[in-house]
Amino acid sequence: MWGAGQIQSGSWSLTGRFILVDSDRSPIEFSLVHRLRGDLQVGLEYDQEEQQLFPLVNWRFMDATDEHPALALGTSSAWPSTEVDGNALYVTAAQNLGAGFSGSASLSYGIEDERFRVPASLNYALDEAWTGRLIYDGDNLHPILTLRRSPMSYSLILLNGEEPTISVSWGF
Repeated sequence: MWGAGQIQSGSWSLTGRFILVDSDRSPIEFSLVHRLRGDLQVGLEYDQEEQQLFPLVNWRFMDATDEHPALALGTSSAWPSTEVDGNALYVTAAQNLGAGFSGSASLSYGIEDERFRVPASLNYALDEAWTGRLIYDGDNLHPILTLRRSPMSYSLILLNGEEPTISVSWGF
């Protein structure tokens, strides 16, 4: 749920996130993710302001069916949360809800602040190229609009609903 996002094409994805206004957050963050298998991604996230690297792992150990959601375990930076620094550990349940809708809910644990949170997301595929998403990080809501044009995707994110941020991902 919290990681660098979906790989667009190929087995690697490079993502940059750029906050367009003054903020308490790092203005630039990057991630490089490698899909080892269809159910396992590993990578690194880099916080430019803190000059820190964070491991990223996302392992989907159960696929979704009509009877149960997909389940995944992982770790990543706690982005987009403003309330958490460092890495978070998480378990996530995700399910298609029908008619272009999907959702997820997680239980996450912030390693630095030693606090549990319950992030969630609701996604709507407007068509094959455009997706709308609301991410609740356990403290704040972040609307996202994404355009996917393989091998690239471009997102406009309103952190906390007010700080415009651009995210660009390249799958290769």
